[in-house]
Amino acid sequence: MILLLALLCCLPHAAAESGAPSALYNPDMPPPIAEEHAPADDGYFTDAVFIGDSMMEYVELYELIPTANYVWKIGMSPGSVSHRDFRVRGSEQRLSGFEYAASFQPKKLYVWLGANGLDTSPSDAVLANYEILAGKLIEWFPDALIYVISPPPTTYSRMTELDKVPVKRYISFESKLRALAAKWNFYYIDMYHLVANENGYLPNNYSLGDGYHLNETALTLMTDYIRTHTVPYPASAEKEAEEP
Repeated sequence: MILLLALLCCLPHAAAESGAPSALYNPDMPPPIAEEHAPADDGYFTDAVFIGDSMMEYVELYELIPTANYVWKIGMSPGSVSHRDFRVRGSEQRLSGFEYAASFQPKKLYVWLGANGLDTSPSDAVLANYEILAGKLIEWFPDALIYVISPPPTTYSRMTELDKVPVKRYISFESKLRALAAKWNFYYIDMYHLVANENGYLPNNYSLGDGYHLNETALTLMTDYIRTHTVPYPASAEKEAEEP
């Protein structure tokens, strides 16, 4: 495990040296794994945007990170963020997920997508859409620290009886998403292993009742983890932003 983390920490520098597109990151805390520290307070998230599907809806509903901005849509997937589904209040104007998130001028971006897709498609198909999404995130938000959150598993009954997918699909996607984060210099939050039981399924006591959505207990576990794994915005980027 220590060797794996060491290798992952080296990957961002290799990507940067090759000239591949790269997200903004703090060189003092290289991605993809942020070090654990004392919990960040709400002030850290005032310039953060959380992008996601209906799972993210409940993070906002429970006010677990009340100072953040939220861009979520039921059923949203890595391939549908560009759809113009977001209506501006007091207007008939409709924005894509990218446009709506950009309107908040975020310095931190948290992306929690992929659950809509893994229930119907192989992990490689979902990852292919995530690769396209990654490039667009860097294009739209070159001045933001970008965090990606892995999808949680579903319960045993939901996965085997309703969706009829193997648990190895979720395990495989988690591993590949971790590698994607390293490739693009995203920070990575492993929500899958944070809530999965020893067999790789979501425990029933973390389910909202449908075997898919997480209850407040599980979401609090996630947001507590997020608070203890934040990355300071790089001082060099702050200085560049201030210069005329």
